[in-house]
Amino acid sequence: MEYSQKITATQLRRRAVLYIRQSTMIQVYENVESTMRQYALTEKLVQLGWPLENISTVDCDLGQSGSGVCEREGFNQLVADVINDEVGAIACLETSRLARNSQEWGRLMGICSITQTVLIDMDGIYNLSDFNDRLLLGLKGTINEAELHFLRSRMRDGALNKAKRGELKIALPVGYVYDEAGRIAKDPNIGVQSALNQFFETFRMCGSAHKTLQHYAENGFKFPKDPSRGFGGKEMLWVSLSSTKALAVLHNPLYAGIYAYGRVQAVATVKGTKQQSKPMGEWHVCRKDNHEGYISEDEFNLNQASLLRNHSRTSPVAPAREGGALLQGIAVCGVCWARMGVRYQNQGAKSRNIPYYACAGMSKRYGGGSCQNVHGVEVDKAVSNLLLERLTPLAIENALKVQQEVKQRETAAGSYFVLQMERAQYEVDLARRRFMSVDPSNRLVAFELEKIWNHKIAEASKAEEELRIHERTKEAAAAQPATSELMSIPGNVRDIWNNENIKPADKKRIIRCLVEDVAIIKEGRHIRLGVRFKTGATAQLECLSPPVIYSTQTTSNDVIDIIRRESMSHTKEEVVDILNDGGHVSGKGMPFSVDTIGYFMRKHSIPSFKDHLKARGFMTAKEKAETLNIEYSTFNKLRNAGLIDCEFVKTSGNGDYMFTP
Repeated sequence: MEYSQKITATQLRRRAVLYIRQSTMIQVYENVESTMRQYALTEKLVQLGWPLENISTVDCDLGQSGSGVCEREGFNQLVADVINDEVGAIACLETSRLARNSQEWGRLMGICSITQTVLIDMDGIYNLSDFNDRLLLGLKGTINEAELHFLRSRMRDGALNKAKRGELKIALPVGYVYDEAGRIAKDPNIGVQSALNQFFETFRMCGSAHKTLQHYAENGFKFPKDPSRGFGGKEMLWVSLSSTKALAVLHNPLYAGIYAYGRVQAVATVKGTKQQSKPMGEWHVCRKDNHEGYISEDEFNLNQASLLRNHSRTSPVAPAREGGALLQGIAVCGVCWARMGVRYQNQGAKSRNIPYYACAGMSKRYGGGSCQNVHGVEVDKAVSNLLLERLTPLAIENALKVQQEVKQRETAAGSYFVLQMERAQYEVDLARRRFMSVDPSNRLVAFELEKIWNHKIAEASKAEEELRIHERTKEAAAAQPATSELMSIPGNVRDIWNNENIKPADKKRIIRCLVEDVAIIKEGRHIRLGVRFKTGATAQLECLSPPVIYSTQTTSNDVIDIIRRESMSHTKEEVVDILNDGGHVSGKGMPFSVDTIGYFMRKHSIPSFKDHLKARGFMTAKEKAETLNIEYSTFNKLRNAGLIDCEFVKTSGNGDYMFTP
């Protein structure tokens, strides 16, 4: 009866809310008795005086944790109803059902204290306006939070100890499975192993994840996908390689034989808990040489450094792009020692995308103009010649290495297509055996198995055709020279470097392997270069900036003299014919036209044939008609009829004439 004294008539007029929660969906399905006990609290509320129709149940938070890591729709609605004075009592099996964190628990207690809402659990009834009850519930809330912490701590410590021994089973990437003893081992499927080895070999060749994707797309290679994540029991899939998958493989230390735990950790932020990737030094567990890897640890570290350099936001030097500027990212201003940017300028049909190295260091720091703006063609040429002089003695040795690498890649590609065809043929045989073993009277199953068999036959035919195409491509390719021939040829590095088929991005990667940076100082047309190699050696170069465009496209003075001389006795049309017949061209290499001649005459103040005649006293048709006191139209008719008794000369191709006085 003393419990019922805490319940007033005001509270009985409001609703009583039964709050039901289980932390996980597994508990909902397996701990059925606990859920039934929570629903049974309705009877206790009826005994305390609430009519059945005035009791509502909030059970939409089943499967939601009360730790505060996720939003609970039911709990938030319950708090809102308490604030609106709609709830007289909140019933739950135990206080931990409402909340297991001090923030939510303290907020609910404070609101219930203001609205005179009581809390009911299996141990009793609590009035939050009473200090003793509030103290008791505060202790219960702290105990609930501590209990969750202890549970998590025990489970985490157990998992961490198991991970330190390398025995905690984690989801494995494609290429690895768990053996009978529960250890990590390579997938016994030779096709999967070959695909992983081919992937890492392609990355060594291309140097970037994007280039690796392009290589796979161009050659039609597929990549394995393991739906079981290493636990077995599901059929391996072969899909197109995506950028997400490629980066996941390159960043995964398991492929280097490293068992890692804690690569991604939960971090508390103002906006809530977030998952954040951690560097290797902050991983909880890092067991090296734990299992057989596809690559070595050193190669894994080199791959991470390469990916970091390729990222424009994380690399101190901009990654090599497709533009023609070979020193992009390694050019340094010799005035302020800032990194120089690159811009490109279109300069006519024959010289498009001319690179310029520009420095805006002084402009960014002090708001002034740019330090330097250097034409990049001669700079790139000078640095390239320096590198070619130093690389030429190694040309034959490199050619041998390239030949050997090309053969290895062809062998790997051929092995890939052979394994794909063998896998497809195995699946055809398996589908045939399944179809032949089915009862013919079971038509629905037989029809489906026959459909699968036909599909596998089509896939096998496609794999066989891909193998034939690859073999034809190999036969059509030009044969590589023999080793003796390679040893006898002179260094041809310069010819290879200047080949149009070599992409600028590949040249940039070669330069970056040798050169640390290049300092540029422009003094008039003279450009001084300071090259610093990776080894610490230095070299100094000089080159001339190309002349400005207008100076190389200026029409010669001889042509201007011809125009000045011939315009004294010829029309513009006649001057055009004289120049074109003589094989003369403009500064841009174009034949002359009437408009071009008119432009040159205006630019150089050359009098026209009409101006020369006017200086000798000749008159236009209108002026002559006025002297004869006749109409202009009448004068033209008389001239056309040959009745004008005076000398006249044609001054243009439009039928203009000038007449003697």
